[in-house]
Amino acid sequence: MASQTFLNTHSNSYDRMTSGGTLSIAKQAIAMLPIPITDSSYVLDNACGTGIVSEVIKAQCPAARIMGADLAPGMLEIYKDKARRYGWENTDTKAQDVRNLNEFRDETFTHVITNMGFAPDADDLTGPGRAAKEMWRVLKPGGVAVVTTWYRRNFEKAFEATGRTIRPNEEPSAWKIPAEWNKGWWLMKMLDEGGFDADVEVKLVKGGMQASSLDELVENLMYFKDMFFKGYNEEEVKRLLEVMRKEISAAPGYNETNDGVKVEMIAWVGIAVKI
Repeated sequence: MASQTFLNTHSNSYDRMTSGGTLSIAKQAIAMLPIPITDSSYVLDNACGTGIVSEVIKAQCPAARIMGADLAPGMLEIYKDKARRYGWENTDTKAQDVRNLNEFRDETFTHVITNMGFAPDADDLTGPGRAAKEMWRVLKPGGVAVVTTWYRRNFEKAFEATGRTIRPNEEPSAWKIPAEWNKGWWLMKMLDEGGFDADVEVKLVKGGMQASSLDELVENLMYFKDMFFKGYNEEEVKRLLEVMRKEISAAPGYNETNDGVKVEMIAWVGIAVKI
């Protein structure tokens, strides 16, 4: 799992690094809302990052009011730059931790959408539960909360295999999170215990990273280099692209199409209504 420090450092390259993976899930999650976003909605884009969720919302409902909140200052700067470039109206930002939305009053938002930011710290086992409680607290009665989490990213094993190839006598770096965090029942449990009780639905959706070519996709993924290959020497770094091409093309869900290449990714979407 990417740390807040890593995300802040790589905020300028985040959209390229994710190659549309988180965007593909965000589009589906927003399409599944039981209560649509309208001009009168007030949406919290929770753990907003560079504004991927806000971008989807603004394309569909330009007048919707949105608050983008994130713990990484670099991400908020990118968000604000997007808002200026695309002419988003009725948007604002605040530096906030999903586990402690202390700048927001109870019952403020009609929608709270947390796309891949529900568990910001793998070492904080209580974090997701606190995030769910905060989402419930800041939602208006009748409001909708949406949380997305990864079930299977597919590309991460390619990083581990690359590490083993280049450094066969060393355990490769990997995303280490509690096993249950990839389960749908866990997401339902977190939302249930957060206050939403039985008014929770969890579904699997498929998205994916895309690029015009395998080379482009691998170059995008190399923005994760500091996480998976930190400390590699110059000769080892030279081998990364070649080995990664081989491992990514062998990854589950990898496909070549007329438009380029794609690695399928599968996510959980949790939808909860505050009664």
